[in-house]
Amino acid sequence: MIPQAGKSLSRPHRAGFTLIELMVVVIILAMVAGVSAISWQALVPNQALNTQVRNLSEVLYGTRSEAIARNRVFKIFYDLDQERYWVQTPYRLEGEGFATAEDEPRILTNETNLASEGITIESITYDDETYTDGIVYIRFDPLGASSYHTIVVYQAQFERHFTLEVLPLTGDIRFHDGFFQREPVEERDFP
Repeated sequence: MIPQAGKSLSRPHRAGFTLIELMVVVIILAMVAGVSAISWQALVPNQALNTQVRNLSEVLYGTRSEAIARNRVFKIFYDLDQERYWVQTPYRLEGEGFATAEDEPRILTNETNLASEGITIESITYDDETYTDGIVYIRFDPLGASSYHTIVVYQAQFERHFTLEVLPLTGDIRFHDGFFQREPVEERDFP
């Protein structure tokens, strides 16, 4: 028989995948998903420390700005036993103007519990004194100045320290991965 134009003598071609090909693709996708999930789980807790450090720095900057804008003293309290911090404003708790007495109840803001993220406040160094327990507060005066202090936070899961250094007068914050302690200034440092 002579083939007619446009027709082929070969068998018809079937389209599709075999069961083995589909199984190989599913196994490869499962392995990629497993590796991605493991990598993601390792990143999330590490990101928690970075997020909390950033949040604390924003609270420090914000508190300094509020002290300048309101022309009042604002305080940041660090509770080293409960792993938390908060801002004490100069406003009365009832919301009617500024508090006049030191022991008068005031509005508290930005209360943050670091323990819920697996982070501890390891130490606060303030005026050359290091505190590892109790409650310590730092004040920002109406000109925005505060005493020099450092906050060392620690994440046990990754055994990672991070230090925030708050400079006096300017209130600028410097970030140090790991434990950081500035060397004391000596007389010979000034020519």
